[in-house]
Amino acid sequence: DGVRNQCVQRVDRLYSAASPSLRGGAEREALLGAGAGRARAACMFFHIPIERELLLHPRLLGPHVTEHLKEKLLATVEGSCSGRHGYIISVTEIVSQTKGQIREGTGITSFTMKFNAIVFRPFKGEVLDATVTKVNKMGFFAEVGPLPVFVSKHAIPADMTFDQNSNPASYVSQVTDEQPVRIKPESEVRLRIVGTHFDANEIRAIGTIRDDYLGVVQ
Repeated sequence: DGVRNQCVQRVDRLYSAASPSLRGGAEREALLGAGAGRARAACMFFHIPIERELLLHPRLLGPHVTEHLKEKLLATVEGSCSGRHGYIISVTEIVSQTKGQIREGTGITSFTMKFNAIVFRPFKGEVLDATVTKVNKMGFFAEVGPLPVFVSKHAIPADMTFDQNSNPASYVSQVTDEQPVRIKPESEVRLRIVGTHFDANEIRAIGTIRDDYLGVVQ
């Protein structure tokens, strides 16, 4: 958890340092200083190079074309998901851009942008804190930031039963006589990723709370 917190704090600093001004140079190197590699390896955030093609309308061509490309890059890729790279959290640096190629008959110009970005990519075995969004008799759905996770009823401890009469529906365990433990929408749970599925523009995960030190975060 300590290394993961270090990673998240480092990503937060990178994010504030990068967008929208895209600062670089010595300040960026300082943020990525000693220990960054270890922190990235211990969590699901990575600093990687990416290449994308961007299209600009003819009216945007001119002396401010570089600024228009930066604005479009940030609007297009930040917050998006790629099955290859994961969720793109923040663009930290634009490395290069090609000379534009005008598409015949339309005037649309294409540019190839190379940039560095912070991405979020889940891995099997990672333990994460998630927020429950939906509960039903088959299990519950939760979110870890942008990542949707489903936990099947078979991956919930046997002492927790589905209470369809509660409002909202929940899984409940009568650990003590005074206060039952409930998993309901907006509950915070600690889960382990046991599987992931990658599509072109989406990542989904399967989780479990049927293990030591997992479950509702009190």
